[in-house]
Amino acid sequence: MITPIHIIAAVPVKIIFPKYFSLWWFTIVNILIDIEVLYYVIKSDWPIHRFFHSLIGVSVIGFGCLILSLLITRNKIAAFYGCIIGAYSHYIIDGFSHNLWI
Repeated sequence: MITPIHIIAAVPVKIIFPKYFSLWWFTIVNILIDIEVLYYVIKSDWPIHRFFHSLIGVSVIGFGCLILSLLITRNKIAAFYGCIIGAYSHYIIDGFSHNLWI
């Protein structure tokens, strides 16, 4: 389900690199990835972690958000790191916590 664990994992990065990491874009990426889970939970259709929890799926969302962020954000470096770290950390954290790699 949608959990704050992903966001909590990013807070130390934001504290250490405040100018070079966008917690805003990190959060957007993680919410978009977890909308898939919410959709399948509402439908009671298991498994709930599907395409957008795969390496390709998180890449699609991460790079899609990156393109959008580069168009509307001033701090492009922070947006870049927020989107990319958001996507791939979600993949890694969920891979361990939900046994997605087995």
